Amino acid sequence: MGRQFANWLYQKLESMQKKPTGILYNSAVREDLQTLEPASNTLSRQKEYVIQKLSLCSIVVVCGVVMSVVMWINEKMETRIVDNQIVRGEYGDGEKSVLLIAEDMENSYEIPLTVSERCYSQEELTQMSIEAAAALETSILGENKSLDQIEYDMDLISKVPEHPFSVEWHTDEMYLDDTGHLVQDRLAAPVLTNLTAILSYESFEAEYNLIVKIHSKAVQPSIEARLAKQLLDMEAESREQYNIILPLEIEDKAIQWSYKRSWNGLLFLGATPVLAILIFYGKDKDLHRQVVEREEQMRMDYSEIVSSLALLIGAGMTVPNAWNRVAKDYRKRRDGGGRKRFAYEEMLLTIYEVENGVAQAKAYERFGRRCRIPSYNKLSTMLSQNIRKGAANLPQLLKEEAAEAFEERKHAARKTGEKAGTKLLVPMMLLLGITMVIIMVPALTSYL
Repeated sequence: MGRQFANWLYQKLESMQKKPTGILYNSAVREDLQTLEPASNTLSRQKEYVIQKLSLCSIVVVCGVVMSVVMWINEKMETRIVDNQIVRGEYGDGEKSVLLIAEDMENSYEIPLTVSERCYSQEELTQMSIEAAAALETSILGENKSLDQIEYDMDLISKVPEHPFSVEWHTDEMYLDDTGHLVQDRLAAPVLTNLTAILSYESFEAEYNLIVKIHSKAVQPSIEARLAKQLLDMEAESREQYNIILPLEIEDKAIQWSYKRSWNGLLFLGATPVLAILIFYGKDKDLHRQVVEREEQMRMDYSEIVSSLALLIGAGMTVPNAWNRVAKDYRKRRDGGGRKRFAYEEMLLTIYEVENGVAQAKAYERFGRRCRIPSYNKLSTMLSQNIRKGAANLPQLLKEEAAEAFEERKHAARKTGEKAGTKLLVPMMLLLGITMVIIMVPALTSYL
């Protein structure tokens, strides 16, 4: 589907009266493609490359739009308040903070509200305390078999499992302390002692009496402040209820409540085309990076190629035979699983051109132009002149060129090593800092 849409979009863009040449016929992209694949049809290869990019970008856009719509619908559902009620969390869920939107016929107001977890009623607490007391009889035993035979330390827990109660223990401290440890190692006879558990829920309350004189406020609170206070009062009064009933009106104005939405769906939708554009032009940068890597590889292979040609020509081979020998030896290595080398691929292409009728001197010149590197241009010029005019000192020239190329290769390898050393500088500094901390912290700790 993405491929078909990309084809359709490409046809539409190409049929426009003012074609987007920067997208369809980018000269830099065409040059890079021709450099990487000189034997292929560059125009058709560029069309295929643009269609691949459009297909990838269209998939990104469709996925982004779908995700945005899903997020939008989900946010819309999450902001709805059904039956004008907010559901409390059960015990243990903790409190939650919500941001409500109150809308009347004229304005909307943002009201923050903290909804506490539901409190239990007195009847519920009474019933649960009976169940909790029964659960304590087995929970506090520890390794003991029963309450009638306490031989090991008891596990006087501070919280009843699956109940909201905290537990405070009181013992006689003569035989058993309030943590459950046995005080005396040996007894003349078994002893009966009281163990009291106090179950508690909610916080301790204390009374403080102060005398104050209350006056009306100089500045009356706004509608938003009155709504916030009203909500706080209603939240506190309905702690034992499952839901909080929100007010339907204030000052004869009807109010509609909703949660404040985050608009993440719109943000995601806005980011989608930006991401697609970055991917579209990022593919061009990746393509150009391949061209740069090709040039670096060809520079590294130059000294080896020239040395091989100098050795074979010096041994009595003609230039075409030496050229064919070097290129075909590479082809055997490549067919045997070796890595693709662009310089040798260009040499093979030169052989194919000669076999198809291109003059040898012309083929060598075209080889130099395709490589787009000055050293290869120099080599192609030397070989083409040897074909046209003859040169008795060609082996010597090739040897000198090989020696110079080898020196350049050593210089390039040295620069690569320096770059690698620079990249390692930051992690080395981090390791030095960690080492200093490991050494200094124990020393400072022992000194203090």
